[in-house]
Amino acid sequence: MQNQKEIAKFGRKVVASDLAYAHFGNISVLFDGKILITSTGSMLDEITDDQVIEVTLSAPCPEDALASCETVVHRAIYEKTPSGAVIHTHSPYAVATSILEEGPFEPMDGEGARFLGTVPIIEGEMGSLDLAKNASQALKEHRACIVRGHGVFAIGASLEEAYIVACMVEHSAMIRRLVNVG
Repeated sequence: MQNQKEIAKFGRKVVASDLAYAHFGNISVLFDGKILITSTGSMLDEITDDQVIEVTLSAPCPEDALASCETVVHRAIYEKTPSGAVIHTHSPYAVATSILEEGPFEPMDGEGARFLGTVPIIEGEMGSLDLAKNASQALKEHRACIVRGHGVFAIGASLEEAYIVACMVEHSAMIRRLVNVG
């Protein structure tokens, strides 16, 4: 119950911060060897307990049909990294950066450069095994990655940390676009 409340809290924060709109984006936490993830089509700012789905860490399970289409990506991230939480946003400045730049994304602002370092720009179709492989590989050594034309996957030990990382990527991408470099 507490994990569902935390997911709902950060869902509202993601939308309020303009990191995702309507039915876009997803959030998960690792809990007792299982993944709690937002359901497919859920609106992040209106998440209810029944829109948080419990899935297994290994191999697809029947509940995957109800869970976000990005469950395969979240599962791979948890398998390959020590993350406790994943937030996937459709942040407009980060998406624009991924379209306009080859990558990797190098924040220009001091906080972004220090806090994030390099942010890989990766390829992969939504919810695909290729995206799962590319994201989990990138996140072994980075706090976030941007999927070209799609959005950010940010990780952390907690939802709060993953949210801060997602916000920082968008802030740094906004600064870069405002400076009009790259």
